[in-house]
Amino acid sequence: MLRQYKPGRRLPRRAALIAIFAGFAATGVSADTLAQPKDDTLERTAANYVRFREDVAAIEAVAFDSAAATREAHRRLSAHSPDKLTAGWVAYAALVAADTPEFAEALKKEVKKKPRRNQLGGQKGFLSNLAQDPSYARKLKGADKAVDAVLAMIVQDGARIEALGEAFKQQAYAMQKTKWGKQRIASSQERLKEADKYRRKRGGAAAPHLDRNLDGGVLAPSLASADGQWSADWGQSNANGQLTEGNAQVIIDRILNLAARYSTGSLNAKVVEVYAKNNKSQRCLEMAKLTLDQCIAATRTSYEEAFCLGEHGLKDVSTCTGWVASAGAS
Repeated sequence: MLRQYKPGRRLPRRAALIAIFAGFAATGVSADTLAQPKDDTLERTAANYVRFREDVAAIEAVAFDSAAATREAHRRLSAHSPDKLTAGWVAYAALVAADTPEFAEALKKEVKKKPRRNQLGGQKGFLSNLAQDPSYARKLKGADKAVDAVLAMIVQDGARIEALGEAFKQQAYAMQKTKWGKQRIASSQERLKEADKYRRKRGGAAAPHLDRNLDGGVLAPSLASADGQWSADWGQSNANGQLTEGNAQVIIDRILNLAARYSTGSLNAKVVEVYAKNNKSQRCLEMAKLTLDQCIAATRTSYEEAFCLGEHGLKDVSTCTGWVASAGAS
């Protein structure tokens, strides 16, 4: 006969554990889906790039039928600082790599390695190898799939951003034939101040809600599970990417290092700060922002503003982030 449980009575440890896992089963939540990274700095950093994606999607959804369309686009696009956008892009690429099954499988084998004579094993051994050789993660079996996924994301994202930029430029010409497109708008200084006020009031980008998966001591972010614009296939093309510049390999090594450390629970804010960098992209984005502000300062109408946004707020950004990869065969 089962003993009746009375309120206030403490369950034995084994019974308590059974009750916890029974609760997971009843709600359809598994222990794996509750997996959390030891440090979520990578995801919070990546949110800055995903916010740019969100802004692009929001701008795409607005019809070119009033001056309000270009004003909204200007506020959103000018709200992104080059340093946060760059770091966010690298961090997001690392999450894409960490989400690659073949790379995750290779990491599982690494953290399960037993120590050998004069060599560390497991996670400590893996981290030691990473510290001694920045390209170590790229040499793992399955790393090529992670690199392919990252390059495809870069090319496809760039294609979508580039397409919107071209649409703005083409629309700028069409707007010259409309009364509202040629009307004088607020002074450029007022518009620049308004955009800066929007940026300061906006606050930081929100961290994602991901159904992370923990398997064999290796964490995968499950990007497709997040709401909004976190999916790796956000871009609008099926193009693959390929490395065309020698310096791009340095960025790929940083991305894979971040991915490997994230997946093996060995990441912290300092590591993200050091590795989530792409100096060439940041310099390019700084120039793009400066050029956008200068271009906006010279505008008096919505059609002129649309041209500036298309060329410098969108197309320049796709160039600045896209140099790491070029489109290859589908």
